[in-house]
Amino acid sequence: MRHEQSQAPRSPGRPGSRSVPAVVLGGGIIAVSVARSLGAAGVPVWALGDGGTDTVQSSRFCSGFVDLGSGDGVQERWLDWLCNRPIGEAVVLPCCDDALELIGRHRTTLVEHACLPIEANDDVVLAMLDKLTTYELATAADIDVPRHFALESIDQLDSALTDTGVEFPCALKPLHSHLFARRYGADKKVFVAHNRDELVEACSLIASQSLEMMVTEIIPGPEDAFCSLHTYLDENGEPLAQLTKRKLRQYPMGFGMGTYHVTDWNEEVARVGLQFCRGVGIVGMATPEFKRDSRDGRLKLIECNHRFTMSNELARRVGVNMALLAYDRLTGVPIEEPAGYAHGVHLWSPGQDTSAFLEARRLGRMTLREWLGSLLHRQHLALFDRNDTGPFFARLRRRLRLPGAKRSG
Repeated sequence: MRHEQSQAPRSPGRPGSRSVPAVVLGGGIIAVSVARSLGAAGVPVWALGDGGTDTVQSSRFCSGFVDLGSGDGVQERWLDWLCNRPIGEAVVLPCCDDALELIGRHRTTLVEHACLPIEANDDVVLAMLDKLTTYELATAADIDVPRHFALESIDQLDSALTDTGVEFPCALKPLHSHLFARRYGADKKVFVAHNRDELVEACSLIASQSLEMMVTEIIPGPEDAFCSLHTYLDENGEPLAQLTKRKLRQYPMGFGMGTYHVTDWNEEVARVGLQFCRGVGIVGMATPEFKRDSRDGRLKLIECNHRFTMSNELARRVGVNMALLAYDRLTGVPIEEPAGYAHGVHLWSPGQDTSAFLEARRLGRMTLREWLGSLLHRQHLALFDRNDTGPFFARLRRRLRLPGAKRSG
């Protein structure tokens, strides 16, 4: 199924020029990676975020940082600043779901105020923010998804479990992750229920909070069965860049943030990922993530991020500069498609991966020897870069509660 473009996303810009500023919206350390990707190519980068937590303000590639906080009302504050900004024409790049929703709902307003939002089909942008709609579109595109059902009433729970074949343990998952994160934080992705009583308890809690949720099976398989395609599709559905990678570990286990990643080239992941993207009508950047089901060996779609993700840093390290590609498409700079990338390159988040190991050891799934053995590779750190050390030390100071963590201006 293909959707009509909600609005032409491209601008002729000024051919050959990278003088147009880029405004990066939210995203925490994702914004750091995007700022590095653009700043190293000479693009002026501004960032809108939370001055108390966002380390991008400490990056030497961040020309200006605007503290607009986070949480409820952040989209309205971002939109107001963008419509009254002091920097003239600007490319707008999303690093979180709130930013993506802002663009998907307000592209016309942004364009009227000389903004150049990311290239995308806005109907699909909003669909990818809704996991139930994502699964419906994936099924229509002949892509496997986990067994699932929308949580509408606790009274219908037993019949829905029977009809869909969802078994315990299962997960209660938000349809809109960014709304769920405002209440439970970015680290918590789901409620895991091992039996009916736990599921009813979680459903009762959610019912009082007006959050839309779905019940989904937990695809069996090890942590390293998670794999994804990172791509950028032009208006004809042709990939301008492609990269596949595996998530070796995450924390919390099962449903968490990736703590250890590695690049590879998996033809099946690329083929199924492109089938999904083309089938739902994606234009621009996309990261469909799958898990290989140990029961039948098939790839099952977990989600699709239609924005920059944590893995942008891994792509940047191997020479696939998605941020610069998106920027150049919007400003009319001739595109240089990546010639290729190195396989077997690792990206490691030491603190979070230590937590992942401790959880795995507690569950009897990993020994200290196995964990240390898995790290015997050249490591790239998610935040540390010797050419831009400010964000790393800003986070370190913040965690140690030392002064000087926040850059002025």
